[in-house]
Amino acid sequence: MEHSKIKNHKLGNLRIYVEPSHKIRHGDRTLFRKLFPKSAYLHIIKEAQKDGIINATVHNTHTSFTSDGKIVMQSAEGDSSQLAMVVELIDKREKLETFFLKHKDLLHNKVVIYKEVEFWDVE
Repeated sequence: MEHSKIKNHKLGNLRIYVEPSHKIRHGDRTLFRKLFPKSAYLHIIKEAQKDGIINATVHNTHTSFTSDGKIVMQSAEGDSSQLAMVVELIDKREKLETFFLKHKDLLHNKVVIYKEVEFWDVE
């Protein structure tokens, strides 16, 4: 049996809570863009890719509440546009700090959580 060792190093996990209904202005103000604005969570994912972030993922939630205190639940028949989504970015703390500051206007008033995590690999 081969004995392998786990090698690890520290990374950061940045979690951004955003509603699917949060849309942003982008590009030319054409009729198409006015009718179909871009979702904030998609914008964050694309900007993370442009900035070379190691990993970016969006998670849906089934039930959530925000600062207004209203509990929102996923429903096939109801409106889930206020249900929180979590955009998770993984990279070194410095890159995540740079990303946060670059997009501070978009992330203003969002719940943004940073946590140190370990990246595992096998030697």
